[in-house]
Amino acid sequence: METHRRGADGRRIFTAQFKQEQIARVAREELTLAELARELSVSPSVVRRWHRLSTHGSSAAVGADEDVVPASELRAAQQRIKELERALGKKAMEIEILQAARDEVKKRPRYYGVSKR
Repeated sequence: METHRRGADGRRIFTAQFKQEQIARVAREELTLAELARELSVSPSVVRRWHRLSTHGSSAAVGADEDVVPASELRAAQQRIKELERALGKKAMEIEILQAARDEVKKRPRYYGVSKR
């Protein structure tokens, strides 16, 4: 059996390629989901989730005629959008304040020709 990285909590971390290879073995009917789970010493629900994500992800991509983006990338993009919207809001407020200050300065009378000696 291959060696796998371990997370901070001690759980094994399987690569996406490894998961796909294992699910392909089930698809070729080399073994069942239950047998694969026993072989890898993981819960059968883990293997079923890999299988479901594999089939649903590919069918979603075909149905949408687009690539499927991992949920982590989507969350990161949504977080970046929030940060940019927040920055945009700050800049819009700064512009409003500066415009109000400019309007106040324009209202003040100007004194020309007065010099200090």
